[in-house]
Amino acid sequence: MEGKPPRSRARILRATRGWHVVAALVLAVILLWAVAPAARGVLLVANFSGRGAPAALPPDLPARPVTFRAADAVRLSGWLVARPVEAPAIILVHGFKGTRADMLPWARFLFATGYTVLLYDSRGCGQSDGRGSTLGTREADDVIGAVRFLRGRTDLKPRSIGALGISLGAGIVLLAAAREPGLGAVVADSAWTDERPQLARMASLLLGPLAVPALPYEPALVDRLVGARLEDTRPLQVIHTISPHAVLLIHSADDQNATTPLAGAQALFAAAGEPKAAWTAPSGGHTGALRAYPAAYQGLVLSFFATYLRTSAPAR
Repeated sequence: MEGKPPRSRARILRATRGWHVVAALVLAVILLWAVAPAARGVLLVANFSGRGAPAALPPDLPARPVTFRAADAVRLSGWLVARPVEAPAIILVHGFKGTRADMLPWARFLFATGYTVLLYDSRGCGQSDGRGSTLGTREADDVIGAVRFLRGRTDLKPRSIGALGISLGAGIVLLAAAREPGLGAVVADSAWTDERPQLARMASLLLGPLAVPALPYEPALVDRLVGARLEDTRPLQVIHTISPHAVLLIHSADDQNATTPLAGAQALFAAAGEPKAAWTAPSGGHTGALRAYPAAYQGLVLSFFATYLRTSAPAR
């Protein structure tokens, strides 16, 4: 029996190897498509940057390091910039995967006006404990822990306590104020309404201009990682319960962040009870109103806190 000519055999071998390469590439693409939602979910929560302490205490503020426990016992680290006993106190809450140092511009003008200020690293950020950000689902416990910490210090005895948060922290202070009557007034700068934009993003994978449907397990994975349901975290749903305590919403007209559109701030204002106030800065971008309009921003915030933190917050 005659064998195949050498050239025919070589062509068959080359074709077979070519199909093997194609099959391997197809399999690799399928595997990448399958694991991409898991990788994205882990990276969303994990905080590989910003986990170190600020280099040094701010030289222009008499800050001292403090630690305290969130309402669910997570250990948090921060700076306390104290005024005399019984001065009103403001808790400052930074944005997504930030640190307390991000809030120094706010701390400076508040302290200069006579407020005690507490800046801290949210769970999973800076020097605070936690495996990563919980995307707003658990951080309200941090703010509530901060209120208890301030109330428990005999060297402070603040007659009233407020909070100011930016971006992710803006929604967090709204969620905290809905649960904690010790917060007499809150300022939410560039707030989000709920996690729908984040959940919508998980439905597809972007490949250049194409949006490819993703396997639908990422929301459940993220819920497992943060220990709560993203879908249930909705400042818009609870903002009305902050009343009779006061809410000030600040937003920039040109905020291009997909999770904090101007329409969201308008919806929050419509849903909030009295007393409430809002300011839309003409420009500045996401969380940039203070930088763009420092005098107007500071004047508005200071007037708001002076009005609603004159006495201890009334019981609900």
